[in-house]
Amino acid sequence: MTIHNLNDVLSLTKKLYLYLEGRIEFDEYGFPIFKPEMFLKVWPDLVIPYSQRKNRRVKNKKQTLLCFYDSDKNLYPRLANVIDEIGEYKEYLGVCGLDITITDDMDIEWQEYIFLLNQLFLAVLAVNGIKIVVNTRSAGLDESNAFRNIPQNATVASGFLGCDTSKEERDFSYIIKILTLLPEKLIIYGKHDKYVESHLDTMGIDFRVYKDFHRLCKEV
Repeated sequence: MTIHNLNDVLSLTKKLYLYLEGRIEFDEYGFPIFKPEMFLKVWPDLVIPYSQRKNRRVKNKKQTLLCFYDSDKNLYPRLANVIDEIGEYKEYLGVCGLDITITDDMDIEWQEYIFLLNQLFLAVLAVNGIKIVVNTRSAGLDESNAFRNIPQNATVASGFLGCDTSKEERDFSYIIKILTLLPEKLIIYGKHDKYVESHLDTMGIDFRVYKDFHRLCKEV
């Protein structure tokens, strides 16, 4: 399936709901409810974008977590074809949630819809036995509501790419989000943020920072 317009998005949403019917529970608002056993429990050796999954740096697929910190043009096809690509995802240690662009200046209804699409993607993987990792991106959505169906002690991931880490207000908002989720493991993909990391240490959050693909490419 190819996504060209909003009608295609709506059709895809219906297709995903039909696929998931009877395989996973939904709350009253139509969001999937995830169970603790669906989440990845171990640290990956490597975190790499799906688009680079065949890169020579992937030495062991079973120790590699696929992520989607990438441009939307590379993400919507993954959403559209997730059911057909289940076999490929099963080759890897686990899969992180989609990172389709969602920003707090969007209409709240559209933010919620994109967030739903990201969760439906994860649900399709989870019901097929693929270990998942929740992407913490939630833009302007209320964290306690957005992540209401994510159990505490799950493994989550955040992309620290192109963020203005000088803004403590943004950093504090992120810390509140992590306190809401209370993850067992937090995977940070990208650059270090000393301000955030110091607070994560204070809160006792177990986290690891993984170099993003561009930084990996600079290594010999």
